[in-house]
Amino acid sequence: MKNIFITLALFFSIHAHAFMSGLDDRRDTHGSLEIVGAYIPLGPEGMVNAGYMKLNNTSDTDITLHYITSPVYDAVQIHSTIQKNGVAKMVHAKNLVIPAKGSVALEPGGSHLMLMGPRRNIKEGDEILAIAFGDHEKRYMLKFLVVDPRKQSAQDTQHQHHNH
Repeated sequence: MKNIFITLALFFSIHAHAFMSGLDDRRDTHGSLEIVGAYIPLGPEGMVNAGYMKLNNTSDTDITLHYITSPVYDAVQIHSTIQKNGVAKMVHAKNLVIPAKGSVALEPGGSHLMLMGPRRNIKEGDEILAIAFGDHEKRYMLKFLVVDPRKQSAQDTQHQHHNH
């Protein structure tokens, strides 16, 4: 049993490294999109998760994210929450635009990421990696911290966890 655990841990660490090793300085950004407070609230094992963060565009042009991928989830989708006749409804968005010199907050009750088909159980303290793809094959590295919402509020997490 111990050998199986070690083998699985090695497999997942190699998979994550391979996922990130394809990064290319010609297509990868360095600071044009600032990611602040990226977190995933811990939920029941094997269930859909949500990803939240604030995205600050420090460039002079709009940044459009077309899709996001992660080695930990089968699919990552951008969702918006709309209110119609007093009823909230989630809608799959084709992309997410962060205006030049502006910001977009992905937060509970609003726009957020849906993380579907977890390939492993996540636990508090895990860092989940993802890559967002924008115009002209630009790639943006996202790193989420898994937090237990029963132990700390999302607001505390946003002030403590900051990455680029």
